[in-house]
Amino acid sequence: MRKWIIAGIVLILMIGAAAAVLLNLNSLIARNRDFLIGQAEQALGRKLTVGEVEATFLGGIGVRLTNFAMADDPDYAAGEFVRAKDLQVNLKLWPLLRREFQVKTVILHDPVIQIVRGANGDFNFSTIGKNEKDKKPSGEKQQRDPEPAAPGQTRDRSAFLISLVNISNGDIRYIDKKDGSDLRARQIDLEVEDFDYDEPFSIKLAAALFADKQNIKLTSKVGPLGAARDFSQVPLVGELELDPLDMGQLKKALPRLKNSLPREFDFSGVFSVKSLKFKGTLKDLGFSGTAEGTRGALRYGSAFEKAANVPFIIDADARYAGDRITIRKSRLTLHTLKLAATGDVQLGDATVLNLTVDSEPASLDGWDRIVPALARYRLAGDMEIQATVRGKAGKGAVPQVQGTLNLRQASAQPPDFPRPIENVDTTINFTGQRADIKDMSLTLGRSKIRLAAAVDKFSPLTLSYKMSTPEIWPADYHASLPEDRKADVIRNLQSAGQFTMAEHGIVYDGKLVSADGTLYNVAYKNLDATLSLANQVAKIRSLKFDALSGAVQADGEYAFRDPTPKFSLATKFKGVDLKALYAALDAKAEHDIRGRLNADMKLSGAGKTWEDIKPALRGQGEAEVVQGALLNFNIAEGTLGGITGMPGLANAFSPALRNKYPEIFTAKDTEFKELKATLDLADGRFNVKNLRMAAAEFVAQGSGWADFDRRVDIRSTVNFSQRLSADLSQGTRELKYLLNNQGELEIPIALTGRMPNVKPKPDTKYLAQMAQRGIARKGLEELQNRYLGGKPSSEQKDAGPADGQKKKRSSTEERIRKGLEGLFRR
Repeated sequence: MRKWIIAGIVLILMIGAAAAVLLNLNSLIARNRDFLIGQAEQALGRKLTVGEVEATFLGGIGVRLTNFAMADDPDYAAGEFVRAKDLQVNLKLWPLLRREFQVKTVILHDPVIQIVRGANGDFNFSTIGKNEKDKKPSGEKQQRDPEPAAPGQTRDRSAFLISLVNISNGDIRYIDKKDGSDLRARQIDLEVEDFDYDEPFSIKLAAALFADKQNIKLTSKVGPLGAARDFSQVPLVGELELDPLDMGQLKKALPRLKNSLPREFDFSGVFSVKSLKFKGTLKDLGFSGTAEGTRGALRYGSAFEKAANVPFIIDADARYAGDRITIRKSRLTLHTLKLAATGDVQLGDATVLNLTVDSEPASLDGWDRIVPALARYRLAGDMEIQATVRGKAGKGAVPQVQGTLNLRQASAQPPDFPRPIENVDTTINFTGQRADIKDMSLTLGRSKIRLAAAVDKFSPLTLSYKMSTPEIWPADYHASLPEDRKADVIRNLQSAGQFTMAEHGIVYDGKLVSADGTLYNVAYKNLDATLSLANQVAKIRSLKFDALSGAVQADGEYAFRDPTPKFSLATKFKGVDLKALYAALDAKAEHDIRGRLNADMKLSGAGKTWEDIKPALRGQGEAEVVQGALLNFNIAEGTLGGITGMPGLANAFSPALRNKYPEIFTAKDTEFKELKATLDLADGRFNVKNLRMAAAEFVAQGSGWADFDRRVDIRSTVNFSQRLSADLSQGTRELKYLLNNQGELEIPIALTGRMPNVKPKPDTKYLAQMAQRGIARKGLEELQNRYLGGKPSSEQKDAGPADGQKKKRSSTEERIRKGLEGLFRR
């Protein structure tokens, strides 16, 4: 009973003391309101605006100020530094009983605070509590105490006041005039407990950053602050939750964040930090926790690009000190890859890596969407990595890698390949700045390919290779191959070369050989080619192969950097079968000629299609066809028949003469030993010079042109052999007047029209001149005796044929005579 009485008395005394304090406090406030506000303004060095001032027991004994506002330092910003619905100042009890004010905590309800960092690096709150004479404009550097305050000395009052402030449902905007930052957080709840310079104190913070509700939660023990002026040296321990955080908005609000990262690195979208525990100082901080960026996007130059919704999780136990991150233990989950890593990362002007990585087997599916170089390759299979990574990264630097990358049952579908590359089983060995594939097998359609390769450099990527295959079908890697080429095959192929990923595209130098095969419906043997590619110009440095019963050599280039591609080509043909060449070019085309082609040509042009190329094609060279024939065209018969305009003239000659020279009188084609010319190609037309055709019984020489539509305009002179000329003039003696000084029948002709419907037309003017020269040579009298009834010449006396033969000869001679008379009349 006695105890209850004592407890009651104590309670009554406490209530009485509280009532006395409250009455005492209200009395003090009533008598000293203006004085207290003036003293606060003087102490803070800022203009204050206050509504009502009253005592309160909420949260402790204190003073409540409604509609509170504190002006900002005009050197930093106009307007208010802080504005709150109300400000509650909780006071210490025992000093208050002695009528002394000692602040325990300051609570701001629904405040709006603007923090400004000036161009000199100082903050607008740094002048709180300073007199005008102690302040300098924000453009000038504040004078710092040369030595930190010793224990017991006066501390920085602004830091002291801020440390006392608790915030409920606050709104803080941070403006940095030095680096352009402009960051705003809402729904801020801040509580500082047990603040003391010489003892650790607690901080609890929750806020909404770029979110509709609180997404930042921080609990921490800070301090002791001691005499430290540099907050980065203050001990910290605590835990942070940040979920979600919009990194795109964060980059915009804090430009310095982007500038502090490697230039090639970029991020956007939503990231989060979960259960991040930390301990140490801002300059030497250990931390462990989980960061997730599955909803975010990451990019590193053109080498890496993770899109949103691709798994990305980092679990790490690490330490940050001296711009170095030491990773004690970490696990990265990226898409299908789960990778453990230890080591350290040195930050600064250049990022320096010293890491050991080890992965579980991971599926390759989808990695073509993360690594741009693999885009559109539709990867499949598994990979596994064990490696160390050391050296500088970024700004063109590539670290050294030691280790292995294993590929198992990997496959890829290159763009435009109708069939994938499959069954890739290999180990890629990394040795510093190199990577080697000593022996790799793969399948491409029907082909089994063996490959050895080496990455000579990673920046720029330079790859050397050697490959071989018993056979490979172009239809397996060329989807748009026409139906008639799907039987093409390259056998016993071997190739070696080097690829470099240069700034302007791929650079390639290589060589390939093939024992035999079929390309473009042409069977070949002994293919040997040296090729290169650079600056979007493909070059054939040397190309040799046997085909079409002959041999072909070529060199040239194809430039495709401009919208209209350009090309040049130098070719040599030796002994190529023209019949086979016609069939290869167009199996349905009419054949005008057969034989074996020897040629040396240089061509150049521009265009994507044959119709575009034809008018732009230019070239020159020499061509020769040996042991050939003009098909469906007897030039000798056509020339002789053209003398009188009678194509059937050959039938008027004696059977014996026609049987003696069947290739002249009865053959369908014109057989020749050689046909050669100098060619000049321009404006869709071959200009033919020094044309010469040598046959068994005649030689034709001339010049002219032919075009791609098989139109021709050739002017030529046909010289029949002395033997044939003698037989022709003996059987039809009037032809003797067309013999030249060598006793050869010489007839100029013109070939005009579209092949094969072209007939030789004699040059009648020239024939008339020839006949006049022959008449002058043989004598006018003989001509008069023959045509005007004079005495018969010796040839007539010697002829002595039978009557039937006389009648026939007379008929033939009559035709020739009329033809010659016609020439004279012309």
